Amino acid sequence: MEIDENDHPRSHFPGPEPFRHSPSCEFVADQVGLKEKKDRSILNDYPEDLKEDYLFLSGWIKELSQKYREKILIRITDAQSLQGFYKSIRYRAFRYPAFIINNKKKYTGTDKVRLDLLLREELGNA
Repeated sequence: MEIDENDHPRSHFPGPEPFRHSPSCEFVADQVGLKEKKDRSILNDYPEDLKEDYLFLSGWIKELSQKYREKILIRITDAQSLQGFYKSIRYRAFRYPAFIINNKKKYTGTDKVRLDLLLREELGNA
């Protein structure tokens, strides 16, 4: 996750390719209940460890979004994409998930408490 010039964090973690859609399509599908069915169907095609990682990270992103609301902006970048490759090199983030905060602080791992502390520190300094 990185925080952009408007103090909005961005996140980088690899997610299965079929999960990415335009925001408006995601919103409409979610509102009519299609997104959850499709996500579950697609997710069942992946190995257990990838499913667990995806569910953990997507739940974590939802928690962060609900907790910080408009104070942060979360952007997810597929680590296997060209942009993900570039950012991995730029921020020297070679393990995932990687969170880049305000283009300065980097955290890799799944310790929710540690990331929350870094976010609160950065938001306190903003």
